[in-house]
Amino acid sequence: MKKSCITTLVIVLAFSSFPLTVYANLLDNSGFEEWQWTEGVGEFPEYWQYAFDYPTVIKESTVVKSGSYSVKIAVIPYGNYWTGLSQEQPFTAGDTLYAYQPVNIPGVLNYTSAILQIHFKNSNGDCLSVYRVERATTTNNWEALIWTGLAPPGTAKFEYLALMRGWGTSPFSETIYFDDAYADTVPIPEPAGLLLFGIGLIGHWLSQKIKENRNKQVLCPWINNSNGAFCFSSNSAC
Repeated sequence: MKKSCITTLVIVLAFSSFPLTVYANLLDNSGFEEWQWTEGVGEFPEYWQYAFDYPTVIKESTVVKSGSYSVKIAVIPYGNYWTGLSQEQPFTAGDTLYAYQPVNIPGVLNYTSAILQIHFKNSNGDCLSVYRVERATTTNNWEALIWTGLAPPGTAKFEYLALMRGWGTSPFSETIYFDDAYADTVPIPEPAGLLLFGIGLIGHWLSQKIKENRNKQVLCPWINNSNGAFCFSSNSAC
């Protein structure tokens, strides 16, 4: 088979085997890579605000999903305790919002959970609807909280919240890591979907080559036992 054909197959397979790493994203500083100094608070991720109670926000560089930093939120919850970060962005009623928040929950949680919460608001800032995805089990690796839904009538913006919730009866220290927040009108492509897309392209290409070569040499085996070369069809022997 010609080298150009082999090159095409390699490119398609490589593309389809790995997820894309750059996406459109309505959130600013979604990977928590940019930080600012706030008097009396310390370093804080730009474009994000406190949500509910004031957490201890730490610039984390060892437990990271991508880039150089994640957010480590550490609190000592007592009773019904909510804390975390939030960000508002414009949005249109009737559009679908895809939200995706990777979290890393180390150790054993007592009475704390990681939460992805979405608030749809009107132009006055009044909350129209609230949606929540919550995880209360240890992961020790990065797993995503995922939510998808339609913005209700009257929506002018949405609020994205990355939260911790505590409901203990005595104080204790807990930590959860957040990274690569995502919210947009299109979903993040999944590796499996890209693989199927790549396989489809290869199948289409093969069917065309088979049609072109019906009167030529039969389709060659994948592996040529004599020299180990990859081969599909050719006018000459493999």
